[in-house]
Amino acid sequence: MRPARLLVCLSVFTFLFSLSDSATAQEVLLPLQSGPVAHPAVKTGAEPVQLPFFDDFAQVAVFPSATLWDNRGATLGNGAGLLPPTVGVATLDAVGADGRLYGGAAAGLFAADTLGSRPIALGDKGPADSVVLSFYYLPGGGQGDLWLRIGDAPEAVDSLMLEFYREEDSAWVMVWARGGTEVDSLTAATGRAWQYVAIAITDSAFFNDAFAFRFRNLCSVAATSKPGLAGNCDYWHVDYVMVDAGRSTTGEPEFRDVAFVAPAPSMLAHYQAMPARQFRRSEMADSMAMTITNLYGSALASQYQYAVVDAQGDTLYRYDGGFVNAPAYLPDGSYQQAAAHARPEVGYAFPEGTSQSEYSVVHVVREGVGGDAHGNNDTVRFRQVFADYYAYDDGSAENGYGLTSTASRVFLACRYDLNEADTLTALDVYFNRSLEGQNEDVPFYITVWSCESGRPKSVLYRDQQVRKPVFDGLDCYHRYVLESGVAVNDTVFVGFEQGNNYFINIGFDRNCDASDRICYLTGTEWQQSILRGSLMMRPCFGSSATVGIEERSAERRMWPNPADGYVMMEGLSANAQIRIYDMTGRMVASAQGNCVDTRGLAEGVYVVRCLDGKELVSTKKLIIKH
Repeated sequence: MRPARLLVCLSVFTFLFSLSDSATAQEVLLPLQSGPVAHPAVKTGAEPVQLPFFDDFAQVAVFPSATLWDNRGATLGNGAGLLPPTVGVATLDAVGADGRLYGGAAAGLFAADTLGSRPIALGDKGPADSVVLSFYYLPGGGQGDLWLRIGDAPEAVDSLMLEFYREEDSAWVMVWARGGTEVDSLTAATGRAWQYVAIAITDSAFFNDAFAFRFRNLCSVAATSKPGLAGNCDYWHVDYVMVDAGRSTTGEPEFRDVAFVAPAPSMLAHYQAMPARQFRRSEMADSMAMTITNLYGSALASQYQYAVVDAQGDTLYRYDGGFVNAPAYLPDGSYQQAAAHARPEVGYAFPEGTSQSEYSVVHVVREGVGGDAHGNNDTVRFRQVFADYYAYDDGSAENGYGLTSTASRVFLACRYDLNEADTLTALDVYFNRSLEGQNEDVPFYITVWSCESGRPKSVLYRDQQVRKPVFDGLDCYHRYVLESGVAVNDTVFVGFEQGNNYFINIGFDRNCDASDRICYLTGTEWQQSILRGSLMMRPCFGSSATVGIEERSAERRMWPNPADGYVMMEGLSANAQIRIYDMTGRMVASAQGNCVDTRGLAEGVYVVRCLDGKELVSTKKLIIKH
């Protein structure tokens, strides 16, 4: 999986698309993005960044690098728009530092995110040095059919602006702006989606070591009378930002850069993650789709490899695609097509019958032997997890999903194929925040169905207690423990019955398509979704009705539990590793020896895994209570 972004999820109504047997029933797909962080003002006394200033946002992180940026609101991601110049983009939207719309949010214009650079050393340069700032931008909303679009397009009154900092009067000067538009319009006008901008720095007032630049966006919220359908909007994506001397503003330059464009995929055919006990070799994909670009003006020889690495850092398998010419991306938008690089075979199968485990699948592409100057975009990683849950999604939401209907009840379910009988104990759900918490009181009942002819059939389980959406922090699934374990086998559908017809707003991942496994019922017959993507619902299996994880090595004592400031485990060597995972499978703390600091962990349930050498010697549940 990609590392999860901090998604503080709000939404704005985009469209209603009638899909069911009743004209009054509708699937609804909403735009969505991330919540920002606080913005420190530009400090003229800070150590300035030396030329060249460059960032393609390819780093594995949630926010832009603090070594380059003073950021308020912009977040990093991969799947928020059309394929960018290279993997990773920065996105500006309408959500503030508290995870909600900015305080001035209204149908009229309001100031939103700011992505500002740190001071840049231009004191030894002047107008004659041809210093140029360049970048690519893309409005949100995607292109083509409505049900394929991602995010929200900025309206004509909205804008993306670029400003320069002038030290002599402590002022920000606007040097470029773009009014809101749609990707389709830009493509029709220019022949491409992503737009290149180059601006020469010519005013002598900017040539000092306090120079900085910043992107800002102005937004307006679309009005809607339906609860839960109003919120984040007006996305702009920025990529491949460069400031350097000796450059021209004429035409689009050639960058000697061979790079990935899309994130790394799962090695499984259908799932991003699955329970360890359910894994079989037959779950492996035949090959993986890798999108590789060459931004130079002519073909360049490149090499591609990937490796499977276990949790201890040992390489289990290595694939070598050898050397192949990468075609130039411009002018025809060509990506690497050679199968050895673009569609490498999956020549490795993870072991069956193991306890919980995780692997890192590391993909590397390089120009020639030594690579080019921009190394961040030459490596992408996928975290292959075998824990206690199934996941079609990659952990990040690009949209919100829900159902609206005039019927008194609606049903939503997702299909999972089991390889052996098991016990369903919980359901992890990623609910998105709506404007003013309008979806927080939507009642629902977790429900499990058998499968017949690819559709839900008989009810195997239905909650007695009413559930409601829970938002655990900024980037969390909430685990709903079933009232009793449900024995299941073969194929089941897991989801919920909604107690009213309000919009419930579930995270929807647009990068991983499981639409053929999503069904909903608002009338008399189950319908299959046509919206490309996957619901962020993860059924959990195992013998423990608390966390769905089987403990091992119960004779090893762990104390204190519940814990506050630390946890100790007996019987470990000095070189042992203690690792603590949250309920999404993300490692949140680790230490060598027999003691780990837990002061930075939020209250909740965790899993502690202890490795002595290369052997997993203990897996235990841990409760943090401060």
